[in-house]
Amino acid sequence: MAKAAKQKFKMMVGTGGSPDYMVFARKGDIALGIKLTSIVRGSVFGMPGTTWFGARLRSAKAGKLFEDEDAETKVVKLGKKPDNVWDAWPEVVWEKRHEVRASTTVGIFVRGCPDGEEAEQQKLIEEIGDRKMAEKMAAYLAGLAGADNLVVTERELAGYLDSVFGPAIDAMMEKVKQNQELKSEMEANIGTFGMQAALLKKVYGKTNEPTPEEMAAEDLEPAGDEDESDDD
Repeated sequence: MAKAAKQKFKMMVGTGGSPDYMVFARKGDIALGIKLTSIVRGSVFGMPGTTWFGARLRSAKAGKLFEDEDAETKVVKLGKKPDNVWDAWPEVVWEKRHEVRASTTVGIFVRGCPDGEEAEQQKLIEEIGDRKMAEKMAAYLAGLAGADNLVVTERELAGYLDSVFGPAIDAMMEKVKQNQELKSEMEANIGTFGMQAALLKKVYGKTNEPTPEEMAAEDLEPAGDEDESDDD
């Protein structure tokens, strides 16, 4: 899937002050946005042998995000105005509700993990190797928002999600590949004396093991949910 240019989309500013929610739907003056928050081992949630890809869904007033489009069309859409920011999206089960915003977590467990047993690593490759996860999430989000409320096409939404998830998925795939190469090299040297540094250099190209940041070997913890400080 082609990478999407993030700057072409409307970005909603979160409570932390950063425009990190990509707005994909709108109902009147209320916008619905999404952002990637975490990729963690499923064992954290009691689901060993899986990997969790999570994102934060946020509903808030659109403010001036669409003032240019509204000025151009000068079309007034009639309809009952939602009483609050969460009732605008009846298909969503919200975790947090606030006068000016509502938020909840959406995501998916996929079977397999990058540092699990060989069968688990192979399963992860099968689950995410085709890069279809972004398309599945886009279809899910479009269903929550309603096709009539989308401000981007489902394909554009999938492209954006792929541009966000893609680097992490690529890193995880590389991690699995190197794990498999390392195991193969170790098995080939069973019963033979050798130097650990030489083995690591052959597989990783250097004499020390890769850091979690370099290889995405460890969990990508949530970047911080600014809505945690909201009053429920």
